[in-house]
Formats: sequence, C-alpha cells, structure tokens
Amino acid sequence: MFAPVFAPLRPPSVKPTTLFVQGACVALLWVGLFVLNSWLFKQFAFSEQVSWIFLPAALRMLAVLVLGWVGVAGIFLGSAITGVFVMGKIEGSQILIGSALSALSPTLALLLCAYAFGIRANLVGLSASKLFILSVVAASFTAVLHNIHFALSGQVDAVGDSLLAMFIGDLVGTLVVLYLAKLILMALPLSGASKSA
Repeated sequence: MFAPVFAPLRPPSVKPTTLFVQGACVALLWVGLFVLNSWLFKQFAFSEQVSWIFLPAALRMLAVLVLGWVGVAGIFLGSAITGVFVMGKIEGSQILIGSALSALSPTLALLLCAYAFGIRANLVGLSASKLFILSVVAASFTAVLHNIHFALSGQVDAVGDSLLAMFIGDLVGTLVVLYLAKLILMALPLSGASKSA
C-alpha cells in the first residue's frame, strides 16, 4: 500500500556490504563537510548549530536523491557523530532528535516533491526549476523542524532569527553544491543525453 509513496527512496540494487559502505561514506562526508564549513564560514555562523552558509545541507539532499534510505541512514549517523565528537554534546536524547531531524527533513522534501511534481531520485534528470523547488522545500523542512526542536528544548531564544538563518544557510549551501554537481554530471559523456533536461 505504501510502496509507491516511498518509491523515490528505494536504494540502488547492490550487495548489502556495498550499501553499508555507501552509508558509512555518507556519514564520513557529513562530518568532513561540517568541519570544513565551520572553518570556511566561521564568520557566517549564527550559532553553533546554525550558519548563514551551510554546505552540508547539500549532502542531505544528494544522499537521499542518489542512495534513498541508505543516504537517510548515513545522514543520521553522520549527524550523531558530529554531535558527539565535533560539537561535544553528551545528552543522548538531543543527539538522537537532532540527527533524526537532519535525516528526516530531506526525506520529507523528496517524498513531497516526488508526489507533487513527479521528481525522481535522479539528480541528472532534474530540471533547474525542479532542483530549485526541491532545495527550497528541503531548506524549509530543515529550518522549521529544527527550530521547533530548538524552541522546545530551550536551545535558542530568537527562534525567528534562527529559523531564517537556517533556511537561508541551508538553501544557499544546497544550491551551490547541487547545481555544481548537476553541471559536472551533465558534462560527463554518459549523461550527454540529459543535457536538455
């Protein structure tokens, strides 16, 4: 009954060990991008968890687009590792909730856009307009869900400012990386037929 709804999240048909490696790579890439973003855009940080430019947001979308549920799991794991080892969080519930929201936001965005616009889990086949819509929806889900959590747990005072900063940071970071990735994929010989998308 629910299979068609979740079809965009179906992972590639590969061996379980390959799926494990893919998920682990997504987790490590998340940690690496988070550290890189903190270093490159330190002056754009709104708070420890929110930045006006947040490149890892693109990995959320890419991982879910390309790897489906495996990407979702990788983002969850990477967010948890970042919370513990990079940000020094020790409260288990906060780590689990924050990681779940990081993984859930792009998942909801992809499912909604797949239902509304027929977007498939294929970056090459996305038009520029659909890619932009997907990025806006993902940034919206991320900003709203995270800031509801921040407000309920007392982690932020100016919720409106935090929500705006997270939305802009996620949208800018996602668009920069996704459009760059799309240009690279379109330049590859095997994807030449997709240039008209």
